[in-house]
Amino acid sequence: MTKTDRNNLPDSDADRLKPPPRFIQKFLALDPRRVEFRVRGFDLAEKSREERLEAIGKAFLRGYNLTLSARSFAEFVAAMDEESLLLRGFFIEGGAMGCALVDSLPFRKPMLPRYLALFAGQYPILVHAGVGLTISKLSWREKGILAELDPLYRWLAYDGLGYHNMYFEPEKTLTGPKRILKGYASQAYDQGAGRGIWFISGADVDKAAATIASMASERRPDLWAGVGLALCYAGPSGPQEFLAAKELAGGYAADMAMGVAMACTARVKDQSLLPETREAITALWGIPPEALAERVESLRESIVSSALSDGTAYASWRAQIAQDFSQK
Repeated sequence: MTKTDRNNLPDSDADRLKPPPRFIQKFLALDPRRVEFRVRGFDLAEKSREERLEAIGKAFLRGYNLTLSARSFAEFVAAMDEESLLLRGFFIEGGAMGCALVDSLPFRKPMLPRYLALFAGQYPILVHAGVGLTISKLSWREKGILAELDPLYRWLAYDGLGYHNMYFEPEKTLTGPKRILKGYASQAYDQGAGRGIWFISGADVDKAAATIASMASERRPDLWAGVGLALCYAGPSGPQEFLAAKELAGGYAADMAMGVAMACTARVKDQSLLPETREAITALWGIPPEALAERVESLRESIVSSALSDGTAYASWRAQIAQDFSQK
C-alpha cells in the first residue's frame, strides 16, 4: 500500500472493529485446505502452477478470515504488507468478501463502506469482485450490497458471483448460471466464470479453451474475457501462453485481450507487475503495460464523464478496449 493510502486510514474511533462472537467466527471461518487442488478435484497442473494457484486461494482466505477477528483496519494494512506483491490483491479480495458477509450480522457498524474507502482506490477490480462472492450465500442482500459499490465497477460483483460458482460448483456452472440473471449481469457473471475456468483448468490454456468450446456460443466472448483477465493477473503465464490464448480464442481474441488489458491496468495500479507478465502483455498488445494501462484509464475517464448511464458505462468501457485491440 502506498504512503498516500496509509494516510487514508480511518481515525482511531472509525478504525476500530468489533469482531463477531467466537462461536460465529468459528462457524464462518474457512479452512485453507479448501483451495488445494487435491481437495477441489481440479485438473492437476504442473507442480509450480498448482502451487501458484493454491497460494492465490490461500491469500484470499487469509484476507477473508481476518475480517472475522480483526479489531482495527490497521490490522488489514499490516497483514497485507506481509503478503508478496503478487498476492496482495487476492488478500484484499478475500477481505472484501468477508466484510460484506460480516455486515449481514445484526447490531453491527458496517465494515464494507470503510473497507471500500480504504482499498477500492488501489484495488478497484479486486474489491468489487470480492464483494460479489458474498452474493452467492446472501442473495437477499444483493440490492443492499450493490448500492454501496461504485456505479461503474459494481458489475464486478456479478463477476465475483460467477467466479465463486465456477470455482466451488463447476459442474452446475458449466451448464449455465446457478440462478437466472437478467441483462448485463448475466454477461458480467460469465466474465467471472471465465476467471474460474482458468483455475479449474490448472492454468492450462488448451484445457481452458476446450472448456469454453463446450459451452453455449453466446457465452464465449465473456468467458474468454475472464480467462484473459485471470491468465494476466493470476498467471502463471508468459508470452507463449498469451499468444496461444489469442490463437485459441479465434474470433474472441479481442475479448480475451480486453481481459488482459483490465488485469494489466490492475497490476500497474497496485504496482505488482511481474517481469514475465510485462513481457507477455507487450507481446500480445504491442505496447508496454504502462502505455496500455494509461489507455484503459483514459477510456474509463471518458466513459465516466460522458452522459452514459451506469447501466451501460461498464459494458461500453470494455467494448472500447476490445475495439482498440481489433484495430491494431
